[in-house]
Amino acid sequence: MSSIVPGPQKKLEEEITAARAGAKPLNAGDLNPSAPKQEQLVGLDDWPPTVRTVVEADHDRVAALVSNRRRTADHSVPEVVRGLDELLDQIAERLQADKPRLLRKPTAAATEVELDDVAELLGIPPDELAAAPGRAERRTALRTIKQLRGELKELETSHDHSRLTRLVTFVVRLALVIDGVPETAGALAPIALDRYANAVPDVQWDWTFQQKLEFWQETHKTLAARSSS
Repeated sequence: MSSIVPGPQKKLEEEITAARAGAKPLNAGDLNPSAPKQEQLVGLDDWPPTVRTVVEADHDRVAALVSNRRRTADHSVPEVVRGLDELLDQIAERLQADKPRLLRKPTAAATEVELDDVAELLGIPPDELAAAPGRAERRTALRTIKQLRGELKELETSHDHSRLTRLVTFVVRLALVIDGVPETAGALAPIALDRYANAVPDVQWDWTFQQKLEFWQETHKTLAARSSS
């Protein structure tokens, strides 16, 4: 006696019916078998929750762009935007909590070295650390954050992936540094924000997602080791 093996479409319909009945969970890959399997990110368990959410959502967005699934990439934009908006809010809160203070004290050579090291993670050259940001610079930084949040609202509908990639690159890096060494926020965040606002070229804009992920992971690891030592 012969048996009839259901075709792919029939099988999919049966799986959807089973999922609706609660018999079997259905994942996105079942609905679109031709889509490449999504690689899961690992090693982010101890990351700040919001940073992790942004990175995971952006990974989905970039993976969709690479595989020419523009509509899927567009659908990932709102989650990326929400996460970035929350990170900018956290950065602003940290800036408002910090009082302007002199960065370089004659008796604090070790602190200067640490500040240089952290600034390097943000792409800030040593010569830009000569003058300590004051109240005016901090107010300018907060205005820049407000402008970036306005840009995010625009990106949520325009789906300009190139601009969004630049913003993710900048905000995630800054958020990781501030989370790892919050005492440097008042000193370094205004400089970093000013550089971004003035479109100072950043080599990481042209990096692949994997290159940036490895840099972010190494940054988090380095700063975590520094804070525990």
